[in-house]
Amino acid sequence: MYYIVGFAVGAYLCLFLVSCLLKKHRGPILGLASIVFLIVCELCFVNKTEWHKIRGAQMLVAMKVISIAFDTDFGALQCLPSPAEFTGYVLCVGTCVFGPWVPYRDYISIFNKPLWDTKWLWRIFTSVLLAFLFLTVSTCWVYWLIPDGAWRWWIAYRDALSFRSSHYFVSFLSEASALMSGFGHHEDEPWGLSVARPQFIEIPRSLVQVVVYWNVPMHSWLKNYVFRTTKPLGSFAAILSTYAVSSLLHGLNFQLAAVLLSLGAYTYVEYVLRQKLSVVFGACIQVRPCRRDCSHHSKEKCWTVVLGNVGLGLVVMFHLSYLGVMFDMSSKLQEEGYNYAHTLAKWSILSYASHWVALGTYIFYLLV
Repeated sequence: MYYIVGFAVGAYLCLFLVSCLLKKHRGPILGLASIVFLIVCELCFVNKTEWHKIRGAQMLVAMKVISIAFDTDFGALQCLPSPAEFTGYVLCVGTCVFGPWVPYRDYISIFNKPLWDTKWLWRIFTSVLLAFLFLTVSTCWVYWLIPDGAWRWWIAYRDALSFRSSHYFVSFLSEASALMSGFGHHEDEPWGLSVARPQFIEIPRSLVQVVVYWNVPMHSWLKNYVFRTTKPLGSFAAILSTYAVSSLLHGLNFQLAAVLLSLGAYTYVEYVLRQKLSVVFGACIQVRPCRRDCSHHSKEKCWTVVLGNVGLGLVVMFHLSYLGVMFDMSSKLQEEGYNYAHTLAKWSILSYASHWVALGTYIFYLLV
């Protein structure tokens, strides 16, 4: 608790001093300061087991602080929040433990004519119910359906599915905690708050779609405050910067960094390949569904386009099984975080197949 509260206090003092001295670049400065603080704490002051327990809460504090700094740079906030407003936002009871990240304007809006009704209660109930449903899938059902003696790729799919289900558990639990605090009420969509959408991940169209719906609020944060600010350096540099910042916010974890950076390279290769194929064949096979009035002559419902999208979706499922295989439930590794030996051992069992497929996909893109 002291590290989390100390981080919040130190971040506000740093933001106040930077605002007094400079009228711009507050976002990059606070972003660098937050990442340095997290790395120094992890390396020097907190043991691995204890840090692993508070890493998520620290990451949420960092995301909120950085978003306020960038919003003041962009002009979305006319002035810095007061210490009380800042503390209420950063340490909000509904979002400081499980998340999700919410913009400062959404935090302010929960005090504007707060509304509680039966839809609100039903939305909380369904989120909690889905959370514990995925908890049982993660800890029980997948191991019953796919036992240890199965084919190695079935084992890989099982371990990856177990990890994804545990993520859905936390995501729906964070939905419920945020809804209890009054987040998610909009005029056009009463109590519309979505953190993860499992249906778009388990039956994916593309890796880009998986990245977006894995954690919708964090995707929004990365897109607004990292991707768009680094886009002038080029698309590939912006994508790698986005995944690098995401991995640093999650901590010094080789396994997570390897997965995120691999995912960044995969999504770039997939995007450029499907973009080129959509032009060559005039088909709706881009990473995102096309608009109804797009210029492609082969639309989404054309059987060749359906087969193409299904085939590319199966490749995505293959990559997800490979990338998620090392997130097993080994208690010792889970408590301290996964090291590089564990990651390479898991991938070597699968002969680094996903990386070879990604390399072959990129070569194919160059030859098209």
